[in-house]
Amino acid sequence: LLVLQSAYLGVTSSPSLFYVGNVFAHHYGGLLLALLLLFPALRGLAAARRDGTGGFVPGVVALVLGLGAVASAIVLEVVHNTADNRPILLLHIGLAVGAVVFGFAAVALHARRAAGVARLARNALAGAGVLSVVLLLLGPGMRERDRERYVIRNPLEAPLTMSEETMGGADGPFFPSSSATSTGGRIPSDFFMTSESCKRCHSDIYDQWEESAHHFSSFNNQWYRKSIEYMQEVNSIQSAKWCAGCHDHAVLFNGVMDQPVADFLETQEAHTGISCNSCHAITHVKDTMGNGGFFLEYPPMHDLAVSENPVLRWLHDKAVSLDPGPHKDVFLKPFHREQTSEFCASCHKVHLDEPVNNYRWLGLLNEYDNWQASGVSGHGARSFYYPAEPMDCADCHMPPVASDDKGNIDGYVHSHSFLAANTAVPVANLDEAQLANTIDFLQKRQVTVDIFAAGPARGVEAAGSGDGVD
Repeated sequence: LLVLQSAYLGVTSSPSLFYVGNVFAHHYGGLLLALLLLFPALRGLAAARRDGTGGFVPGVVALVLGLGAVASAIVLEVVHNTADNRPILLLHIGLAVGAVVFGFAAVALHARRAAGVARLARNALAGAGVLSVVLLLLGPGMRERDRERYVIRNPLEAPLTMSEETMGGADGPFFPSSSATSTGGRIPSDFFMTSESCKRCHSDIYDQWEESAHHFSSFNNQWYRKSIEYMQEVNSIQSAKWCAGCHDHAVLFNGVMDQPVADFLETQEAHTGISCNSCHAITHVKDTMGNGGFFLEYPPMHDLAVSENPVLRWLHDKAVSLDPGPHKDVFLKPFHREQTSEFCASCHKVHLDEPVNNYRWLGLLNEYDNWQASGVSGHGARSFYYPAEPMDCADCHMPPVASDDKGNIDGYVHSHSFLAANTAVPVANLDEAQLANTIDFLQKRQVTVDIFAAGPARGVEAAGSGDGVD
């Protein structure tokens, strides 16, 4: 059973109670099973040596490897199964597989002369081994099919109206924003207000985000606040939801944005901004047409992570430390790493139409197309200059920074300060550190100016007399 369970955990990763239950059962049940089997194994070795069945030597090897697997499991319990401790995990897997192989050999050799229990154990191990191999062979194909559904693609035919872009059309709960939820309904606001729970494992990333423009994207940004107040005053409450699809998730997805701004301006929801879940709970991006064109999903087991019950929080964190796979699968989709520019396009490219401006279609902010048409993307045919290698949004705006967060890779994480050209927000927030980082970012050759056909300066008289340089 433990062999089959190991194969199951090796080929799949699911944020479900069944999977997490198997993680706990595999770890703690495996340790308990090893303790219970230790003395029977020693008696079996003694019998194999006494009877001369040939199972003694492979049995000793299996015992040593098994004890090594137990020791490595205990080490992982202490240091956690993070990326920088992956060698320990691989060692544990190798030792466990070796223990099973040599254990099967020992039982098989002993079973040739013995009867009853020995033969039954041999057959059980053989059957479990065959099923495990089948699972391991099917695993890569299953994962590849799962990855395929996260690829961001544009449709063959673009929608002609904003109602065609929106979940539920013009009567949808978030119209005219293109944002959608996996259930087709609303999401409680507290889902977006729990970023601090991420700090338990990602303190550096949380601190970076806390001072970023993403955090100050909502009514904690005075320029944005005045824009929405004016928009609701001169147009309508509904039209402002077009903005909220990218700026105000905590008040859009729970329905509060259906009210005048004055009714909720001072609430915590209105000052949440783009939270951790705003980006990491996105399960699908419709296309590269922007306007908040993504699907959000309330992740399974999220309530455990943010529970006020310390026991439930401990169970969640322990499950993540033993097997971070489900947590990673939920909050770090393939497009977060492999299609970062297309992912960013969901909000960094916008257009509006009659439901918003009472006029006609207009394209507005479009950082994605500008990037794609430039030499930086590697796709711009009209560019004069190209970098040594193509770069996407994250290469500039989320560069690697040193960190010992649990999610670090070789001592680095992607910066979540989201540095760009916004110096107004850190000035308004009296955030000298973020302002200094932004200025430093802008002064590192982020912008170059090329002036063609420039000549030496000349005075007015020289220019009039024809003595200047042509």
